[in-house]
Amino acid sequence: MSVGVAIIGSGHFAKEQHLPAVQAATDLQLKAIYSRSLKSAQTLAGSTPAVDLYSDDSGAGQSYEDLLARSDIVAVIIALPILVQPEFIKRALLSGKHVLSEKPIAKDVATARELLQWYQTSIDTSKTFWAVGENFRYMTKFLFAAEKVREMGKVRHFRVHVHSLVKQDNKYYLTSWRKAPEYQGGFLLDGGVHMIAGLRFILGSTERITTVSAQSQQLQEYLPPVDTVDAVVKTESGATGLVSLSWGSPFSDNIFEFACEKGVVKMHFDGVTVNDVDYPIEFDGKGVAPEVAEFATAVVNGRPVEKRQSPQEALADLEVLEQMLQSGEKQGERMQLHFQT
Repeated sequence: MSVGVAIIGSGHFAKEQHLPAVQAATDLQLKAIYSRSLKSAQTLAGSTPAVDLYSDDSGAGQSYEDLLARSDIVAVIIALPILVQPEFIKRALLSGKHVLSEKPIAKDVATARELLQWYQTSIDTSKTFWAVGENFRYMTKFLFAAEKVREMGKVRHFRVHVHSLVKQDNKYYLTSWRKAPEYQGGFLLDGGVHMIAGLRFILGSTERITTVSAQSQQLQEYLPPVDTVDAVVKTESGATGLVSLSWGSPFSDNIFEFACEKGVVKMHFDGVTVNDVDYPIEFDGKGVAPEVAEFATAVVNGRPVEKRQSPQEALADLEVLEQMLQSGEKQGERMQLHFQT
């Protein structure tokens, strides 16, 4: 049995990832698309058959509220700019729609906590589900690395180095809300939260991060407010790690490395290496298809979403990154974490 779903937002990620994921999900049937403008909704829909379009400029009967009033739409996937998402999430949940919203959960921890508390007190969470998408927790390479780290025993030390340069012709940079961000961290929030989620997923719940201390800077003047952060972090068990993230760097790195009791697990561009044995991991997508499919399964079966797409996990991701940014603003002050799961 499939249920009706609508995609809210028509940006690059919705076109490249959400639309194909919905079309591939046997439990979902795409009923509608909403965007600020009819033109952008039409662009996302393309030649997709039997999909109704809603937008702010479509006139009477074609608004977001009209979409939410439809009984044949059971769930929505919300992929909107960071600052506007919470209001759209609330309106959807109030209408009784299940929600899968894109990461980050909100622009900051305070907003995220308020939204989560509102959900827990104003909505029957046993009947109306809210999930936050974090596709890195579904990517084959991260799943394999996490499995190998578990096999290698207790984590003692780790490092994450993710560096790249977002150029001014980058399609994501050219979106107005990313070009002039009105939220903390700029690309460090938008992209960095993925890396924190991936790190937390591989470490697992037995290695919760408890403290961070960081330095930050802006290497590229067109990437405000900062584009680089270098942090020292510590887990509950005493393992320490270095987390270096930059979207304004001339370096090109993508390394997650874990020194465990029984050896070293290293995840890199081409795969995973365990004690110098290479395991090439063929790229099979960015994880959005299995993420959407898992959300659909929860909706169809009437059961809460899995932990890896719960809003509590998304809050924990955001907290680590926010405390890194705030430590950088305070010249490396040691910050305590309080919402790790």
